Order: sequence, then C-alpha cells, then structure tokens
Amino acid sequence: MLRKRLFILTFCMALTSVARTETHRPKIGLVLGGGGALGFAHVGVIRELEKLNIPIDYIGGTSMGAIVAGMYASGMTPDEMEQSFTQLDWWDVLKDQSPHQYLVYRRKQDDNRYMGAELGFNHWALQYRPGMAYGQKLNNVLETFSLNSTGIADFDDLNIPYRAIATDLRKGESVILKDGDLSLAMRASMAVPGVFTPVRIGDRIFVDGGIFNNMPVDVVKAMGADIIIAVDVGASGAHKSEVSNFDSVPEVIGRTYTIMQRPGQEKQLESADIIIQPDLSDFSSSHFQRSAEIIPAGQIAAENKLDELKPLGVPPAEYAEFLARQRAKYDKKIIINEIRVEDGNSGLTDLIEYRVRSKKGPLDLETVNHDLRRIYGMGNFQTVTYELKRNNGEYALVYKTEEKYWGPAFLHFGIKFEMASNSSMLWNFLLNYTHSDLNPLGGELRVDLQGGEQQRGFFAEWYQPVTHSGRFFVSPSVTALDQDIDLYNNDDSYAEVEQQHILCNLDAGISAFEFGEFRVGMLGGHVWDEGRSGSVSLGELNDRVVGVTTRLILDQLDDNFFPSKGFQVSVDGCFTDKKIGSEHGFDRVEVKALVPMTIGRHTLTPTLSGGSSFGTELPFYASFFLGGMNSFAGYAPYQLFGNYYGSFNLAYRYRLGRLPPTFGNGVFALARFDTGKVWKKKSDVDIKDLEFGALAGLGADTLIGRVMIGIGQALDLNRPRFYITIGNNF
Repeated sequence: MLRKRLFILTFCMALTSVARTETHRPKIGLVLGGGGALGFAHVGVIRELEKLNIPIDYIGGTSMGAIVAGMYASGMTPDEMEQSFTQLDWWDVLKDQSPHQYLVYRRKQDDNRYMGAELGFNHWALQYRPGMAYGQKLNNVLETFSLNSTGIADFDDLNIPYRAIATDLRKGESVILKDGDLSLAMRASMAVPGVFTPVRIGDRIFVDGGIFNNMPVDVVKAMGADIIIAVDVGASGAHKSEVSNFDSVPEVIGRTYTIMQRPGQEKQLESADIIIQPDLSDFSSSHFQRSAEIIPAGQIAAENKLDELKPLGVPPAEYAEFLARQRAKYDKKIIINEIRVEDGNSGLTDLIEYRVRSKKGPLDLETVNHDLRRIYGMGNFQTVTYELKRNNGEYALVYKTEEKYWGPAFLHFGIKFEMASNSSMLWNFLLNYTHSDLNPLGGELRVDLQGGEQQRGFFAEWYQPVTHSGRFFVSPSVTALDQDIDLYNNDDSYAEVEQQHILCNLDAGISAFEFGEFRVGMLGGHVWDEGRSGSVSLGELNDRVVGVTTRLILDQLDDNFFPSKGFQVSVDGCFTDKKIGSEHGFDRVEVKALVPMTIGRHTLTPTLSGGSSFGTELPFYASFFLGGMNSFAGYAPYQLFGNYYGSFNLAYRYRLGRLPPTFGNGVFALARFDTGKVWKKKSDVDIKDLEFGALAGLGADTLIGRVMIGIGQALDLNRPRFYITIGNNF
C-alpha cells in the first residue's frame, strides 16, 4: 500500500514538474519589419526557426512584414508562402488593372485609346487619385492568402495571435490593427503612400504603418512576449546607401523614406533580444519578381544566429503540438448559403449581380476571382473585394465595391507620334471627358477632342443601356474629322487630299460585356474631299451619306498592343443607297481576325483581313487602305487603296525582358511577314498578284502606350521605310 502511495506521489510530482516547465517556458514573439520586396526574406527566417523547433507565440509586423506575419498566423507553412510568392506574376499584380480579357468592351476601347492616367473632373475642378495603383489585385491576392482566417474577427483567435501596424492619415498616428478582416489589415499596413491608394476601414483612412513604426517590437512585447526575435530587412540597404551616388529618382525617394524610418526602427531594435538582419544589398524594395532569390537570404541570416536561437528550441513532441496549432484549418470546406452585393451608393447592384457566376454550395475560389475581375472590369470602382461572413453555421459570400471617389466624371489623355521615312510625320493628342453612372442603368457620356499635324476631330457619344442587366443599349453619336491624306504613285507622293466629314449615328446593340458587342444603326452626314497640293490637280467631292452600319466585335485578347493569347474577330459593314438620300450607293464589308499563340518568351500572331464592295464603286473616303507600320510596313499609310483587298500578316515576337511594373510591361524584339493586295475591280482579284514585305524592330509596352522602332521593306519597292511609333491607337 505504501509503495502504491509513493508511486502516485512521484507521478503527481512529475506532472507538476512538467506543468511548471511548460508554464515557465518563455513566450517568443516574432517581429517582421517592412521593406517592400525585401520582406520576402522573412519566409526564409521562419523556415529556419521551424528547423530549430522554435515555437512562435505572438507575431506582428509592418507592411510586407505584416503580410508574411498574417500568412503564418493564419496557418500557412513556409513552403506554401514561398510557393505563393514565387508563382505570382508580380508585374501583373502591381500593375493593378483587371486582365484585358475581363474588361467590358468599352473599357477595352479606353485601354487602347488612352494612357493609364485618369483624373477626376467634377464641379469644374481637377481631382487626382491618391495613388498610382488602387491595390485591387493585391487585395484579391491577400484575400486568397488569408482564406483560412475566414470568420475570425479577433486576431488573438488566429492560430498565432497577430498584430499589424498602419498609419491613420486623419489623426496622424500609428495604429495597431488587432481585429477585423485579416486581408484588409495586411493591405492597410502596406498602403505605401503614392504607390497604393489608402485603405478605408470605417471612418478611418490608413496608409503604410512604416511611417511611424516599421519594426513594432513594442507592440509584440505588449502582447505578452518574453523574448523578441526581430527581423530587420532594411539594414543592408541602409549600409549600402552610405556609398550610393543616388543616380535615379527611385533611389532618392527610397532613401528619403528610409531616413525617416531608420531612427525609430533602431530604437525599437534596442528592445529586441535577437536581431536577424539578412544581407539584401543586391536587391531593392521593388524587386518583387526576384522573390525566389530573396527568400534564401533570410534563412542564411537566421543560420548565422544559430548560437542565439538554438536555446529557444523545444523538444520535438512539444514542437509538434505547436505545429498542429499553427497549421490548423478552421473550415476545410466552406459552404455558401447566401450571395449578395454591397455596392455602397453606386446604385449599380443589378449590373454587378449580372456579372456574378458564383453559386450556393462549396466555395469555388477560382469562380470568385473571375467574378471580381468581371466586376472590376466594369471600370466604375476603385476596388472590388469579397468577404465571407458566418451565417447560421455556413457562410454568406459578400461582394463589396468601392466607387472611385474622384469620379464619376473623368479626364483621360492619349498621345500618338508616328514618323516614317519618305512620308509625313504624324503627331496627335487626344483629350477625353467621360461621365459615367448618369443613371441607375449605367448611362455614359463620352466626348473626345483630337488635335495634331494630320488629324483634327471631335467625337461625342451617349451610351445608354436600356435594361438593368446592361445587355441591350442604344447609342447616338456624332463624329467630325478633318484629316490630310497623301496620295502615291509607286513610292512617290504626288498629291495631298484634305478630307472632312461630319457623320451622325443612331445605333442599337447587344453587349456581350467582356466578350465584345454587336450593333446596328442608321448613318447620316456629309463628306468633303479636296485636293490641296501636288503635281496633279484633283477635283472636289461633296457627298451626302445616308445608310446603315453594322459592327460585330469579339475581343478576348489579353493586351491591345502586344497580345500573347486569346482572339479577336471583327466584322464591319456600311450600306448606303441613293433611294434613301445618299449621294452614292455602295456596300462595304471588312473582316479581320487574329489569334496570338505563345510558348515561353515566343509569340506568333497570324492576322487575316479582307474587304469587299460587292461590285459597287467605293468613293475615296470609303475605300479600303493598306500601308503603314500596322498593316503593310513597306508602304506608307494610305498608299494602297481600292474596292477590294486581302491581307495576311504573320508576326513573331520575342520577349527580351520586362520594365518595372509601375513603368509598363514587356520589351520585345519583333519581326513580321506581310502579304496582300488592294484591287480596283472584282475581276482583278487574284491571289497570284500579291505584294510581299517584311518588318523588323523593337517594341515596348509602357505607361504612355506602345513604343516601337522598326524598318519595313516591300518587295516591289527599292527603299525601306523607317518607323518610330509612340503612344495609343485612335
């Protein structure tokens, strides 16, 4: 009996000892500092801490540090974080525009005609958007990263208690974000002023937390941490700056930002127990595309602190318990029993709901992301996000939109500069005024003013959907254009024609939203052609034009200027008749199709186009034209014209590299084979009588549109043509 009591006493003492050991294990807090892309190194640090069996009891961070900390707190592993970062197309994420194929067709037209800059113009005053990017794609990425936190409002209830730091713009103070939507907190912490627009949460407006506290040691310590491990990704950059010449604007701005942050950051580091400072001197805060190279630097830096870190490790069994908590999944299967839209005061709920494809049942994240792109592609909103709200044990899927508060009236700008040897230089500028959301059905007014060397014009359109879905519309418009056209004999210009027209259209159509549109309408107006100069005297033309126009466009290209996938097909028709008042009666139909195909850096784009007058005689202003860099580079613009034409272009493009996301996208080497012909009579049409030519050059997709330099040669002409093209298509 005594032996049994001694055994029980010994067992209880052992349990007490184990409990006392567990109770007295120092609580470890991990602090991850901000630094843009340099923050990828945090993933490598966490991987090494796991290798050393070091449990993290509290975690917090600022900016990119807040994102990595939030991902780890919500249950992601280092491998999952690395995979998420390295597989992202950061050029696309930071470019912050819905993929081209998801834009409604009208916004695709805008993307082709105008530069990315958009100004608000309301009450006769200009309004500027508060950042280069809205953060739309970053929002959606963070929502995916934090999916495991669905339904959790208190950040203490995450797998690891978590804090993010942001700055309240109105009060001018640092704010600790400890509850709410995790993805929104991470986004607010990384709202770098001037780069991303501020984040509105309730009545507060937040920007990057690094302004006041880029290394929140004090915050994590206040959560209850006994030992602080702080990861400082900006240290090597600070040392590098001591010998830099600061030869670029980004370097100067980045260094200025660091100077403001560094004193407070170093003061915070004085309270940390272990400081890990990865060597990131070969990288900058904008190197998001180099995440795979930056992550290992964090692990190396942690390995160099092995002597300090190793004592914090716990036995394998205890660490296994920590990993089980950290990796816990709250809802492996999220069931949606309600879908709704919260659109603020936009009044476009019906239009938004028509673009939602998600269904009740298990959450389909891919479909949700497609919905977000379609809604954002409407062009009415600054951001479009989603939230999963607990609803009787299941979830409500809520789509939230935030209007552009510098709208609904906007100014856009376009520029075009084209120079070709042996022909006139063409330069144009375009000023656009667009007023959207004129009524609950989404009415829109568009006015364009165009000026330049060879083209001057005015265009106004009222686009009015007539159903709540936006599927059917009417569109009255007026176009006035004055342009100069050179005429050629072989390769020599012999005359110049001034062409003016004023045309009015009344169209009705069907919108296929992001796929394109079909419209048919009445056309009426006048066209004047007058020979102004040259070696040959030209007569004058004064035509009244009355007829019917049709247009079908299907557009699923991923880019207007340098597409790599998708397709585009267009059919345009114009039919006039003397019986209804037209000076000339003619039929004109033009068809064009292109399908780019890409493997790696290589893109091949065949384009087939043709036109016919069906036996009628086309007046000069309605003729088909070939020539110029975009159609037949060996010939000047408008050099070939007639009643019929056929053309085949086979373009090859090789991506040499990429510009920084804030400056554009790809840089390419280009080559194109051209063949085609323009004929006067139907009896002349013969594929054995084709012209041949080629183009070679360089191109870049930039913020101001396409930039191209090329040389074109037609087989039947003696001299090549050199081209420089900058800007948009209009």
